[in-house]
Amino acid sequence: MSLMIFLLSSFGVTGLLLRSAVDSAMTKTRQSLKGAFRVAPDMQNSDNVEVDQEEGQTSIRYVGKPLNEEVAEAIRRSQNIDNYDIVIKREAMLPNHISLVDYNGKYLEDPVAMHLVSVEAHTEGRYAGDFQKERLRLTEGELVTVDDQYAAVISTKLALQNQLEIGDEIGISPQEGFAGREIRVTVKGLFTVEEKQQDTDVAAPVFLLENRIFIDSTSAGVMAGETGADYIDFFVEDPAHVPAMIEEIQNLEEIDWKSFAVTAHIEEYEKIADSLGDMSVLSDTLLIISVALSTVVLSLTQILFHRSREHETGILLSIGISKAEIVQQHFMEMAMTSLAPFVVSFVFCILEFSFYMAALNIEGTMDMGLALSAMLLTFGWGSTVLLVSVLLSNLWLMRFQPKRIFSKLS
Repeated sequence: MSLMIFLLSSFGVTGLLLRSAVDSAMTKTRQSLKGAFRVAPDMQNSDNVEVDQEEGQTSIRYVGKPLNEEVAEAIRRSQNIDNYDIVIKREAMLPNHISLVDYNGKYLEDPVAMHLVSVEAHTEGRYAGDFQKERLRLTEGELVTVDDQYAAVISTKLALQNQLEIGDEIGISPQEGFAGREIRVTVKGLFTVEEKQQDTDVAAPVFLLENRIFIDSTSAGVMAGETGADYIDFFVEDPAHVPAMIEEIQNLEEIDWKSFAVTAHIEEYEKIADSLGDMSVLSDTLLIISVALSTVVLSLTQILFHRSREHETGILLSIGISKAEIVQQHFMEMAMTSLAPFVVSFVFCILEFSFYMAALNIEGTMDMGLALSAMLLTFGWGSTVLLVSVLLSNLWLMRFQPKRIFSKLS
């Protein structure tokens, strides 16, 4: 009996370890991909936009509620979100004494084109896509942070061309006709462009990465006026939770959702979601098979064993021992018999599982958390299997009446 319990327990423990390892691997995989969702002004809602036509040109202006830090904080408080990035992108003017990097010389006579730059603000400079994708690389100083006020990061080419250094100030003004006011920012860091840009022979200076200026959110808010942010990215540890989060935040009454739209950014997770689901189904199936097989085998074995103890059972019934107490006694006997095989099989499977994971060079699969989880599941499921098998194996006892048992013994 002990050998059979050891084999069945080993089979069950392996199934539980596999299920726990799959869960752990799936969680780590999802977390490595990260997830995010973006809140932006809803330009598809006609109530939020105003169309202006002047001198044959059409411009669309957002007139809905401003997307600002109040909205960001309301969303953050309602969800388990640690970080978010408020992004403001504008085209602005530099003073006349600062010249822009220009590769083709086609715009030298255009006073606007030669002073129009792309300004980009982030809550934290490290969230900027150009730095994350390594199109730009910080070479000196620091990126802007949430604590900065009136700070800027510019390209080394722009700095060299205008004899600018870290600590120097630059004036940045809104374009004519736009809201906001002029700001003065202090150069905090310098970057280089690491990726070749296309069409530099015809591109206007404003489209060159060398002429992009990264500033902090405070100074961007002053320069942009009350128009608000272009969008806010909220970063989530597990991308699988993003759809549920979006559904929940859209029920927040303190936010005017007629003005804003929410989109999920979980493309990388969606590419492997089906594969992760298949892994989960396979591990669940193997676990169910192992539990069902263990229950059936133990039940059949106990039926044979208890049938040989009918004489003992008749005596126990004749002296007033109830059927429930007899079943309880059988369960305690099985539990005591199974304890040692359970422990040995668990330790054996843990060591074997760790060995194979090390042989396959899979790091971090077997840790203390996984081992503890597997141990609790093993004894939990093991106790359940024992209880169910004992009940099934004693159905014959529950159907028989004492007189019929005595007649068989006579």
